[in-house]
Amino acid sequence: MEKKNIVRVGAVVAAILVCAGIYVGFAGKPKTYLTGQATYGSLAETLDVTGTVRGGEETVYYADVTAPIAVMDLEIGDSVEKGTGVVFYDTADLEKIRDEALLTAEASESNVNALLAESNKNASKYAKASADEQTYMLLYALSRADANAVSQEQYTENYQLKCQADGIQKSISDKSKQAAEKSAELERISDPTSQEYKDLAKEVADLNVDVANLQKDLVTLPDGDMTPDENAHITYDKNLMEDISRNWTQAVTDAATAENQILNEDRKTQLEKTHELSLLSLQTAQDNLEVANAGVYTEYAGVVTAVSADAGAVVTKGAPLFTIESTEELKVDVELSKYDIGKIAVGQKADIVIAGMTYPGTVTEIKKLAQKDASDKAKVTAEVKIDEPDD
Repeated sequence: MEKKNIVRVGAVVAAILVCAGIYVGFAGKPKTYLTGQATYGSLAETLDVTGTVRGGEETVYYADVTAPIAVMDLEIGDSVEKGTGVVFYDTADLEKIRDEALLTAEASESNVNALLAESNKNASKYAKASADEQTYMLLYALSRADANAVSQEQYTENYQLKCQADGIQKSISDKSKQAAEKSAELERISDPTSQEYKDLAKEVADLNVDVANLQKDLVTLPDGDMTPDENAHITYDKNLMEDISRNWTQAVTDAATAENQILNEDRKTQLEKTHELSLLSLQTAQDNLEVANAGVYTEYAGVVTAVSADAGAVVTKGAPLFTIESTEELKVDVELSKYDIGKIAVGQKADIVIAGMTYPGTVTEIKKLAQKDASDKAKVTAEVKIDEPDD
């Protein structure tokens, strides 16, 4: 910046000019004196210092996004008007990031919807299978009761037989339930070639064979002495219970399988948070693109005092681009020594000489802290506002 002269008007001090009296005397004559009249005048003290012209406001412009600079034609000393577009970014990379974020968000939403739909579907399957399980349990009990009611005497005679049948049926139920639980575990193993999968599959197969054998044993139990009608009735009930038992076992298996595929609340929350992150990334990408498309415009008329980037460079968000000092209001910073600081006060008027032109000014601030200048002398900075700056 140019070094400017500043002239300050100081306080007025009184000076008294005293004229000496001349004595003229002659021997033997009276003494005669020649006197002069005392007068008063004003002495003006001026303080002549140099300073630096600065804008009344200074703004450092920083990059709002990380992107290459496409257009930036600024040099130190350039004048700019208010609202001038001075920096424009290359938005190709930001557009690609926005598009990728959009696809990620869309894929995340589709994934969440698909998983929730599948979970809801399995919840319906589980509810139906559980209801069927209870129904088959009731039907089996009713069928058993009907078979038991055919003949009280036959019931007494075949008490041991029925106990055996109940034991077999309990074994069928227990093994069917075990087979259902292990089948559900088997579906969760992703590698069908693993030893764990093979061992579990064998256990399921063995349980199913046991169930089949027990059911065969149940069917082949002797009926005892019955009339043809009683035998037919009992046979019907047994066949019905066999069908019910088979369906009951399938319902238990279906319920266990469906239950394992229902999303719990923690899993749903995780899916929602993951989707929210994808939406946040999309919003950030869109915001960055909008900021880059908008470019950088000056907030007021001024002069460029620093340039920290060039066209073609990739700047990161927060990096300084350039600095502008306002020309709408101007001031002069002057450094005062300890001998001069007492002669200055806020509100004093000053004459500021710049390139042969004199401008009226006013002292607006005196800094509270002294700093050493280039010659290692302590100086205090004072600000003098140019009252009527011109072009």
